[in-house]
Amino acid sequence: MEPRRGSVVGRQMVQRDKYSGHRRLTADYFDDPPVYNDNIFRRR
Repeated sequence: MEPRRGSVVGRQMVQRDKYSGHRRLTADYFDDPPVYNDNIFRRR
């Protein structure tokens, strides 16, 4: 029997590149020029 790797028995686990996702998210907010500017934050 394989060790459980998720919260639902029988579901397949999807490998994700978490490091690249973090880099892209950080770049969207903090690079020059940022993807999301001040006007978008003021709306929310």
